[in-house]
Amino acid sequence: MLAALAWCRTAEVTDALVDLLIGLVAKINTKAERKVEQAMYAEAKRVHGKTAKLYSIAEAALARPDDSVRRVVYPAVGEGTLRALVAEAKADAKTYKARVRTVYRRMLPKLLAAIEFKCNNTAYRPVMDALELLARYADVPGRVRHFAGADQVPVAGVVPEGWLEAVVDGDGEI
Repeated sequence: MLAALAWCRTAEVTDALVDLLIGLVAKINTKAERKVEQAMYAEAKRVHGKTAKLYSIAEAALARPDDSVRRVVYPAVGEGTLRALVAEAKADAKTYKARVRTVYRRMLPKLLAAIEFKCNNTAYRPVMDALELLARYADVPGRVRHFAGADQVPVAGVVPEGWLEAVVDGDGEI
């Protein structure tokens, strides 16, 4: 009877810990999104009359194609406006997602290192293999890491569709 009670309590504690982990990951994601949004908002103050300014730039460049940018474009709209246009262009959805992933990627390994994962369900084997691989590479320094060619990197069923472009590069390296 006591063994059954202990087994039930163990299952309840495990479920509570999984719920806590899911909530913590969601909180990390929300914090990453908020941090990136604030940084991008500070970078890219909306350029008013953008279409007219871009028209002025194009018109000036077409009128004097052989002159330097400083003599043709800067007088048309000004250097500050050009910088604001570039900053706004950088603040698109793809950049936003990439920056959120970067913030997220910095926080998540610390959380994963603090937890020991175990699972004997074969349906979750790709996720467990991915966690083991991440643990092996956790201490590898550098901003860009590629897994060794000999490593079997589970992607299908592990990496969400929206993250594939950030995980697999143009050469197929992961």
